Amino acid sequence: MKAATLATLAALACSALPAAAQTTIGINHGIDHLSGPAANWHETSLSVRHQAAPRLGFGAGVTRIERFGIGETQFSAGADMPLSGRLTASVDGNFSSEHRILARRALGATLQYEFAKGWLVHGGGRSSSYNDVHVNQSLLMLERYVGSYSFSGAWRAARAFGTTAHSAELRGSYYYNDRSAVGLSVAVGKEAANIAGTTRLTSVQSAALVGRHWFDQRWAVTYALASTRQGDFYVRNGVNLGLQAAF
Repeated sequence: MKAATLATLAALACSALPAAAQTTIGINHGIDHLSGPAANWHETSLSVRHQAAPRLGFGAGVTRIERFGIGETQFSAGADMPLSGRLTASVDGNFSSEHRILARRALGATLQYEFAKGWLVHGGGRSSSYNDVHVNQSLLMLERYVGSYSFSGAWRAARAFGTTAHSAELRGSYYYNDRSAVGLSVAVGKEAANIAGTTRLTSVQSAALVGRHWFDQRWAVTYALASTRQGDFYVRNGVNLGLQAAF
């Protein structure tokens, strides 16, 4: 599940924020091998983010994908902001000019609340418009930090075609220094997926290993290995590598 991999990478990034203001530029490239006759998927992204404070930041990015012989470009932006000492809000959106595979446009928002030391609850929603359907998604996640580790369990729901599909995810991460971490996630359930230009609600099973390693205060690499079974359509095995520079 590509979404699960990206969510885990984002969680690793947000859990090791710098104490001082910092701007980060990153480039990533991923390749997914699909079972059957379908050609490999390719994805390249460029992003920039400015972290003004531990819970205050904003960023933007552009991603180029190639799937099922179709190339498409997506533009995205997002921001995080503290609403109180324990409550943080996040908003993000994206749009695709071609929107043959990706959503024409999407907008999401999440609230994070630390209700006890080391305990956080996340809740939010997302609305995505495809050419053939409108998909509404919701999220509820409980997260626990213990020393150098974090653990979380999440429930997601997607509403499309008059039907609601549910999925669940478990994730664990190890933070082996102030800014570097490695994490493992597994997910199962149903999700809305665009397959060869048609949006469908399909069953999904996935596992992903992701990480971020800082060599010094300026340079870091990111990596992800993921395997996804998308119903009876295909099995997708992928690798993603990235380089980040901080200023």
